[in-house]
Amino acid sequence: MKTRKIVFSIVLALTMICCSFFAMPIGAEAKGNVTIGGVVIQGSDVVVASAGTVSSDDGAYHLVASNANEVAPVGIDVCQVPVSAAANFSVPLNKGNADTMLFKKFTVCVMSGGALTPVSNSMFITNPEACATVACARMDRGKKGILPALDVATANKNQPRDLGCQQVQLTVPLSWISNGGGSYNYNGKIYHFETAKLSGFDYSIRKYNNMGCQVSLIVVADQNAQTEFISPYAYAGLGAHNYYGLNGATAEGVDLLGAAASFLANRYSGRGFGQVDNFIIGNEVNAWGDWNYMNCGSLENFTQQYANAFRVMYNGIKSENASANVYVCTDQQWAKAGAANYYAGKSFLTQFNSVIRSQGNIDWRLATHAYMTPLTSATPWAPSGSLAHSQNSPYISLQNIEVVTDFLCQKDFLSPTGAVRSVKLSEQGFTSLTGEELQAAAVVYAFMVAQNNSHIDGMILSREMDDPGEIGQGLANGLCQTNGMKKMSYSFYQRAEDPNIQAQASGIAGVDLNTRIVPR
Repeated sequence: MKTRKIVFSIVLALTMICCSFFAMPIGAEAKGNVTIGGVVIQGSDVVVASAGTVSSDDGAYHLVASNANEVAPVGIDVCQVPVSAAANFSVPLNKGNADTMLFKKFTVCVMSGGALTPVSNSMFITNPEACATVACARMDRGKKGILPALDVATANKNQPRDLGCQQVQLTVPLSWISNGGGSYNYNGKIYHFETAKLSGFDYSIRKYNNMGCQVSLIVVADQNAQTEFISPYAYAGLGAHNYYGLNGATAEGVDLLGAAASFLANRYSGRGFGQVDNFIIGNEVNAWGDWNYMNCGSLENFTQQYANAFRVMYNGIKSENASANVYVCTDQQWAKAGAANYYAGKSFLTQFNSVIRSQGNIDWRLATHAYMTPLTSATPWAPSGSLAHSQNSPYISLQNIEVVTDFLCQKDFLSPTGAVRSVKLSEQGFTSLTGEELQAAAVVYAFMVAQNNSHIDGMILSREMDDPGEIGQGLANGLCQTNGMKKMSYSFYQRAEDPNIQAQASGIAGVDLNTRIVPR
């Protein structure tokens, strides 16, 4: 999805007018001397624990439940307890009902001058998996993955199995389920999600599961998606970009995202339609001008908007399948600065992690695309002026991927359990137009890098077969040609674990590839 970019000119004045019109508060909730330390599901209730004392005109603390797009005191006053230094609140979760608390964030307020006033931080539920209907046995069987070709002729060859792949990855545009004829009852409301286009996915997911392959699903908002799926910050650019920001900015968007996340996670929870273990929310979202268009005006606003949508999707997915992993997706632009259409991955992840931690830490993971710069390079082991083994590296690629995993090893980035968040190399590709031998060596090197970094949980090679649209851009990344003929890279990837193949790859590269790997 790195290529096929559509370029349109957008009138700046119109963009700024629209963004100003739709602007709204993004998380600067008023704070006092009360701290919410946890919001968790316990049984059928949500329990909120707070500490600190602030006087209240009525002698009570009021727990306000707000939507992701709201800032307290906007919301619902769901519980009151007497003012105390350690106040605990308990409200019914009501999963499946119109008054569910599953997607709410909670703030302690006091009555002051006849109006509710926030006096604490705001926090979401941090363990939505506690109310999940299933917990699928994950298919974590290995790191080798492929982006499969879905045309019938190629799919019938069962090449992911022949290659020894343990992972595959698919993309579902939200237009596929928008305004359909099917009925999905969620939280007391009927949603009309289409299932006809998903029927092919159902077959493919079951097929890959039967091959022993774990399935990851990328969820994106394309321009034909139901309007409520798309962030208002993207409206000015509709038709001019690849994908658009998910809508966590309106009540309708929050409700629809939660229902869609639940629908997809429930459908692919191993009970007839196949099993999806991993959900990736958006594609290269830091590259906002191309792949997650939301013209929010600043990194802080953009990240808050994405985090709102991510939180809703996370809770919707985890509340159906407790064992599913949920990923944020970034590209290879790491510390590079200066462009107007993207935020550096390092800066975006720093801001995203800060927002998530401040509103309730959850087990998010990272899917990243460590492409070469330029994309047409097929020598990922070669030194490059744009790559460094430091946090100031403008770009990341396979040869310095430890920059990303080291970054996630920082204390402030650890998961709620204290674990380092795993990284999926969810899109890697190398062209054969500079020679099939170089491509063959590159795919082996990519596999070796993934195998030698314990924080990487998968490496999805893009792709099984050449894409005609990409070839014109110099990217013949497939292991097979468009006519199905296998390239040299096919047999090399098939046997990438073999020391003899790794030695052959080193011979092609002209350097011992083991010396170009930084183990972690």
